[in-house]
Formats: sequence, structure tokens, C-alpha cells
Amino acid sequence: MKKNEMKAGGKKPPEVRSREQMEDRAFNRMLLWLVAVAAVEVVMLLINRFYIHTRVNELSVSIFLHKALAVFPVVGVVLFVVFLLLARKRYAVYRQEGGKDGIGQLMLAFTFLAIGVFGFIMRMLNAETAPIVLAVIPGIGVLIMVYYLYQKEFLGCALVGALGLLGLCLFRAYAAGTLYYVYLAVVVIVAVAGLVLAQKLKASGGVLRWKDKALTILQPNAAYLPYYLTVVLTVVVLLAPLALGAAAAYYAIWVIAAWLFILAVYFTSKLM
Repeated sequence: MKKNEMKAGGKKPPEVRSREQMEDRAFNRMLLWLVAVAAVEVVMLLINRFYIHTRVNELSVSIFLHKALAVFPVVGVVLFVVFLLLARKRYAVYRQEGGKDGIGQLMLAFTFLAIGVFGFIMRMLNAETAPIVLAVIPGIGVLIMVYYLYQKEFLGCALVGALGLLGLCLFRAYAAGTLYYVYLAVVVIVAVAGLVLAQKLKASGGVLRWKDKALTILQPNAAYLPYYLTVVLTVVVLLAPLALGAAAAYYAIWVIAAWLFILAVYFTSKLM
């Protein structure tokens, strides 16, 4: 009798089991995306080794890669569309009959697209600028982890901070050229759009309304101040090198990295 009571008492409530299943599913999805990011990084490392840093006795390989990388975007887009359609079909079956939801096909679609795009970019870079791509891809992996493990407001901070880090790397590689000014303009537009969206979410309790639809993006008690501060800091550090030079860009990278680390500690404490 007591044994049966202990077993009954040890059972978790349905809502707890359901939440744990959702968390396990999300964690497994995160791992799949990280595997995809790792695969893209491995391909880029191979391109960096045999195309960017080719040796004299490997010139034939370099010539082949120069031709192959030119068609990488086309192949990547074609495979992206094919696997995206397969994922959509699988998801339609999943909603009706259950089973797999097509996340594997979706992961392959974006993996091939990323390989095509980044491979083509690597074709146009040299030994000094190629490391930017090699750093961007792991950065995407970090953002994926933030998306699955942390609050969405921290994801917004991380995205803006990542744009700042990339911009500073571009400044160090290309100085204050047209590319940097265009990138700076894009970052300012994105930051302003993010501020407008944040204000709307704050006024509506984290719910984004469009016509008759409502989408919950943030929790009612979400912290908006860290995002505002991140936007201001990012814009300031992107403007600073224009007046202070490349040395300021180097130190600004550490400023943003330190700020993101502080935010990571802050949002981690909020999870406890």
C-alpha cells in the first residue's frame, strides 16, 4: 500500500511533464542547429585552408575551388528551396498525423544556403579578411544558444551587440570606406526599428498585434532598459572609430564584449 502511494506520489503532474517535454524538444532542436553551424564552419575552414592559404603544390586545388565557389550560391539556393519544400510538406503531415515535424529538412535547407553564401564570400576575401567569416559563423551559433536558453530581450541585446562587433571588425579590415558607411547606416536603421518595436511591446505588455492577430514576443515583466543601453552603446562605439581611428575600434570590440558578458550574467541570474 505504501509502495503504491509512493509511486503515485512520485508521478509528476501532467503540466510539469508537458513543460519538460517542450524543454527537451527545444534543447534537441538547439543541438541540431549547432551541428549545422559546426558543419558550415568546417566547410569554411577547408576553404580557408585550401583556397585562401593554398600552398604552391596545391595550386590545382585552388584553381578548382575558384571555379567551384563561383557556383556555390546557385547550388546553395537550389538545395535550400528543395529542402525547404520538403520541410513544409513534412510539417503539414506532422500537424495532421504527428511524427517528425520537418526540423531536420529545415536545418539542411539553411545549412546548404549558408555554405553557398559564405563560400562565395570567402572567394572574394584574402588572408586578412577571411577570419571575419570564420568568426561570424560561431557567432551565429552563440545567438542560436541565446535564443533557446535565454529571455528574448537578451536575444535582442545580443543581436545588436553582434552587429556592433561585426561592424568594428569591418572597420579594422577596410577602414572608413564606403562599405563601412553603408553598414553603419544599416545598423542605425535596424537599431531605430528595434527601438520602435520595443516601445510598442512595452506598451502592450510584450504582445505584438497585427490586425486581428496577437503574437506574444516578450513576457510582461521583460527588461527593456538593457536593450536601450545596448543600442546606444553600439551606435556610439561604431561612430567612435570615425573620429579616433583604428585603435579605438580595437578597444571598442572589448567594450562591447564586456557589456555582453555583463548582460549574460544579469539575464542568467534572472533565470534562477
